[in-house]
Amino acid sequence: MSEAARVAAGSHLLLFFAVPAECIGAGLRAIALMAAVAAASLLVPPLIRRICRRKLRLAAAWTAGLAAAAAVPYLALLLFFAFLTAGMSADYVRLEAADGQSVLITQDQFDGEAVDIYVRHDDTHYRWSRSAPELAGWPRVKDQNCRLDPVGGGLQLACNSGTLAIGQNH
Repeated sequence: MSEAARVAAGSHLLLFFAVPAECIGAGLRAIALMAAVAAASLLVPPLIRRICRRKLRLAAAWTAGLAAAAAVPYLALLLFFAFLTAGMSADYVRLEAADGQSVLITQDQFDGEAVDIYVRHDDTHYRWSRSAPELAGWPRVKDQNCRLDPVGGGLQLACNSGTLAIGQNH
């Protein structure tokens, strides 16, 4: 059993990775492809109506209709996950102390009331440490001037709205 799986059995782990700029470009290309499909769906019917032979026009119309019907579930699934992702998005602020320890602070996009602090577990995983209702609301954590300092066996997070201790217990 891997170390991450062993820790995950007893606590919350968060997989954190940065998104490369190429992935953002790929997402924009996917959106452009969907726009091209929408444009084609507007252009195909007038082109089919211009076919003079009745049997060829019916065959083209049926083929286009079946292709569109086959694409609808995939588009619905894509839109479902896009809306799900947008609805559950959050701000992520990663802070690093002078000694190399780091924390990840998450704050929901809806009203900013759910703030959680994760401490670094390994290269790609952060372990849940505590909730931070002291940082909830406005201004958002990402807009505050926060700094992370090592203090004794733990960490101290200092933001505009106050200071709070973060335990490093494993």
